[in-house]
Amino acid sequence: MISANAVFGLFGCGLLSFAAVATVFRLRRIPVGARVAALLAGGIALFVPFGDLSPAAYVRGVTGDLSVSTLVLAGAACIAQLTGRRLAGQRDLRALMWLVAAAAVFLYPFALGFTPFDPYAFGYGSAGFVTALLLLTLAAWYARLNLIVLVVVAAALAYLGGAYESRNLWDYLIDPLVSMYALVWLSAGLRGRTGLPPAHRMPPGVS
Repeated sequence: MISANAVFGLFGCGLLSFAAVATVFRLRRIPVGARVAALLAGGIALFVPFGDLSPAAYVRGVTGDLSVSTLVLAGAACIAQLTGRRLAGQRDLRALMWLVAAAAVFLYPFALGFTPFDPYAFGYGSAGFVTALLLLTLAAWYARLNLIVLVVVAAALAYLGGAYESRNLWDYLIDPLVSMYALVWLSAGLRGRTGLPPAHRMPPGVS
């Protein structure tokens, strides 16, 4: 019998796969009825086994369980393609991307063992880490950065519910895939700004 952890992991990988396909083929450009049909067909295709595993399971074998950050972004992409409406504005998205990138730069180089300091260990129930996340969430709520609030709260609930086999909170917050995406997204944005003519460049910190 398949475990609840596996079900959640497969759902996440299926959601990411559908978001990628929907974005590549510009699903929102077709009529609403066709979008719904594509959603149903895509869901069936992603979770029906072909051979020993379903496509979602093959994706999971490559990516592992995806963090809540990845799932929220994938879900937002699906909603945008199905409804034509964005779940979050550029300000919210930019703030989340900066936060994910900063967390990745803080976590992964040290977690590789190059130094005695290992921030990954904080994810195993560190009171300081939990307190920092609480303060971050309150600050984001005060600043009306709802996407960050959604990600942290959803990750905390998933962690408390044991949605993944991992018992490290970091794995619920970020993963290498969303970290790479954030770095590429931010780099592309910075290149886009600096590539504008001097009269049209935006000063740092202006959204």
